[in-house]
Amino acid sequence: MIKKIQITLLIIILVLLFLGCNKNDIYDMEEPQIKTQQKSISIRKMSDLEVIKKCADYLKSCGKKLTFEETKIIYENNQTSSSICKNKNNEDVYYTGDYLVVYFYPHSHIEHQESIIKVFISEDGTVLGHMEE
Repeated sequence: MIKKIQITLLIIILVLLFLGCNKNDIYDMEEPQIKTQQKSISIRKMSDLEVIKKCADYLKSCGKKLTFEETKIIYENNQTSSSICKNKNNEDVYYTGDYLVVYFYPHSHIEHQESIIKVFISEDGTVLGHMEE
């Protein structure tokens, strides 16, 4: 009789331990999903490829055909509210704060893009506008 009680208690303890371990594993698996949902887009966290793709998509939506040989990405801060670029409607964009300027240098063997295109991205990752030099 005592052995049956001991075996039953042992089984109950093992089941509780097993359930406790599985419960922690489930929470560990869900945690990365929660972290990715709370992740915000910031220019400081974007990779160079993400920035270039965002700019290229924007220029394509403006009807520009982009062919470039080299890019340069500069992090800038505008402390006064002044015009930094033009938007899609060719209106001045006034912006204060941190932003990225992405320079697209034309390809030396292609003639349709003769000027340097600069695209401006705000601190929260939205494209503000562009300029050609």
